[in-house]
Amino acid sequence: MKSSLLGLLSFGLLLVSPSVFSEVVDHPTEIIVAFKKGASFEKASLTSYKSFNELAVGTEERGALYKLELPQTLISSQYIDDLNKREDILWAEANPVFIGDPRESTPNDPEFSKQYHHKIIQSEKAWDISTGVAEVIVAATDDGFKLDHEDLSGIYYKNDGEIEGNGIDDDENGYIDDVIGWNFNEGTNNPDVAGYHGGHGTHVAGIIGADFNNGLGVVGHGTKIKVMPLKFYGTKSWTGEMILKTYKYAADNGAKIITTSYNIDGMSAKKIYQEAVAYAYNKGLIVFNSAGNGNAEQSARTKNTQILLVASTQSGKDLKKHDLRSRFSNYGYGVDVAAPGNPIYSTSKSGKYVDMSGTSMAAPNAAGVAALIWSVHPDYTREQVLATLMRNSTDVDPLNKKYKHKLGNGRIDSFKALSGKPKAPTVRRAWYADGNKTLNIHIQGILNPKSLTRGGIILENSKGDLLEGSLKSLNKYEIGTNILRFKVQAGSGSYRVRMNPKAFRGPFGLELDGDQDGEAGGEFVLDFEIR
Repeated sequence: MKSSLLGLLSFGLLLVSPSVFSEVVDHPTEIIVAFKKGASFEKASLTSYKSFNELAVGTEERGALYKLELPQTLISSQYIDDLNKREDILWAEANPVFIGDPRESTPNDPEFSKQYHHKIIQSEKAWDISTGVAEVIVAATDDGFKLDHEDLSGIYYKNDGEIEGNGIDDDENGYIDDVIGWNFNEGTNNPDVAGYHGGHGTHVAGIIGADFNNGLGVVGHGTKIKVMPLKFYGTKSWTGEMILKTYKYAADNGAKIITTSYNIDGMSAKKIYQEAVAYAYNKGLIVFNSAGNGNAEQSARTKNTQILLVASTQSGKDLKKHDLRSRFSNYGYGVDVAAPGNPIYSTSKSGKYVDMSGTSMAAPNAAGVAALIWSVHPDYTREQVLATLMRNSTDVDPLNKKYKHKLGNGRIDSFKALSGKPKAPTVRRAWYADGNKTLNIHIQGILNPKSLTRGGIILENSKGDLLEGSLKSLNKYEIGTNILRFKVQAGSGSYRVRMNPKAFRGPFGLELDGDQDGEAGGEFVLDFEIR
């Protein structure tokens, strides 16, 4: 079985249809190892491996991260078990490999000739305010990019610290001649289109930042947006190691936003994927990912609260369908925002233009608007950018009643984001689940984690007595945390929860709009019964 899987991995499995077969498997000979803080590879005296290389340096939580390659004669699962029993190793797991096609888009008829999504999100009115002030780099992680497309040649990020073609790592970032991005799939400095690949990435790049006012084709979201083309899917199998290297490169080389339009459900529980996201998150980046095209509720990727998931809404010629949830789009409380994604007209690898549909198209639209906000307000923090994006989105729940509260904070709106004043976070809904004794509070907008203090939320009994220590927080707040969960430790009876608005401030310092009157301040109160 091991030899046959190795053969498939070397071939790349690129001819497999995702609708027929798609899963994440363990690489039979590659292992990712994380050392505990203070431990090191040199002191570990590991044996039996064929080769090794360091993937990431140590952090406050762990030591360095390594990839080990084992000989085919070794049983990797037993080796992993032995590693996980060691005192100096935090965790070890096989390098995850995606089998199938993780791209989340569907090519459509190319006769559509207008970008309806810009009309829906009021881009023209936003550009009357500003098309951008400061440069913002968006890292597009994809299958390749047509670097010489007539409408894209001026929008790609260029590494000025590197001299092209001299074979030297001039800026000493670990990559030789990385003038325009990098190819992490094939290990070269060329992220251009090749063979069957590049159509997806070229389309995404055009959505984000196609050239303005050049008399050609389409347009992106702002004049100061640069796309960092990072190819991590191609002729070789797509692995967790590739994702980690790609995200690290983006975070270390100036990107403020990463947009990924790939199926990460199988990857999301893997520690190396979580390391990749955490690296970017801890460096202050925003990571957008497509919500998925499976028409599924609460897919596996919703468990990662350091990324922002983008659902797809209808665009196109039929104005009556605008803002309806795309039939293929995933949904759920874990979705953060919605954006037009069906269809979207953008650049193609042929050098022309084409419509494509999918949450793959929705994610770069959200990333593009976030980049425009950050460009106009370069002093904003990540949390302030997201608060502006989320709280100025358009409520599409009335058009999608079956999916109420399950399409994120609403559908993005460029004009509202640039023209609206900062808004306080608020509570969308709250409920007590008697089955698992949990209190659930669905937040709209972004909270400032530093404002969250003990005593900010309290539980009272029917007599109004404060029950100290009766609420235990079940989740850590991060930018993708949409629901605050608390374990309720109390017996049967009637209870009231109170949220102090001062303890739940947004990133602009505004207190929680607890009474939901559209203004900052006001206590949120919920009465419920425990049976």
